[in-house]
Amino acid sequence: MIPVIQSLIDATSAGAVYALAALGIGLVFGVLRLANFANGEIITGAAYALLLLWPVSWPLALAASVVVAVALSLLMDLAVFRWMRSQSPAALLIASFGVSILLQRFYEGIFGARVLSGSVAPALTRSVNVGGLRLSLLAIVAIVLAAILLLAVHLFLTRSRMGLQVQAASADFRVARILGIRSGAVIAVTLGMSGILAAAVAFILTAQSGAVDPTFGVQATVFGLIGAVIGGLNRIGGALVGGFAVGFALSLFTSWLPSGFNDFRVAFVYLLVIVVLLIVPNGIFGGRTAKERT
Repeated sequence: MIPVIQSLIDATSAGAVYALAALGIGLVFGVLRLANFANGEIITGAAYALLLLWPVSWPLALAASVVVAVALSLLMDLAVFRWMRSQSPAALLIASFGVSILLQRFYEGIFGARVLSGSVAPALTRSVNVGGLRLSLLAIVAIVLAAILLLAVHLFLTRSRMGLQVQAASADFRVARILGIRSGAVIAVTLGMSGILAAAVAFILTAQSGAVDPTFGVQATVFGLIGAVIGGLNRIGGALVGGFAVGFALSLFTSWLPSGFNDFRVAFVYLLVIVVLLIVPNGIFGGRTAKERT
């Protein structure tokens, strides 16, 4: 029984990380119809800030990672995506691929192509034994941090005036603009929120690995994007659930698959995506019809 509970705890921790990544992607897609693949480079930028500044001052490193992530998110929109508002989601996705590759080359030019190692929050790498269970402090922090951020996003979206405007824009951007919602402010707030979520993902992953390279954030973004697609890219809550499900499934595959099949765990996740999309093409919570964006 203990191994099962242990694997469920580990799976919950992994699911929390990808839920944060998927929620950031889902928020931006809901308002801009942009499945931002370059979200990975936002995570990478925040991770570099953490790794370089943690030895100097950990509060400074945390603050700098959030500032870098939010600034990158806003700069991407200012430099590229705002000029493509009327383009299709497919065109925006391809543009985000371009931004992603460009930023990876930029990181290579600044920090080099090799892995940059360091220690971020080393105290969290310890584990404690409780009744035979090995509880990693970092896993506990990941679950608590994700819960706090998800609750904060929920309260913002449901209790604040701006949050309600973001939800209205996500439901139907054209009608929201006609009703007088300030589209520029809504977009900026949404991008800022996605940047904060990306910084949280960067903190957890950097504390886990202690190493950053120019493609550091790509995997988390790919799995977050997969989760958002499974849950329904046009549903913020669906993206959240989908991201959690992907992380949970990945961790369970790692724990329960025979060692000879462990290399296929990612393939099983992609197989899961194919099956879900064959049954519900718009995602589990995505509804039946796609909405237009002008």
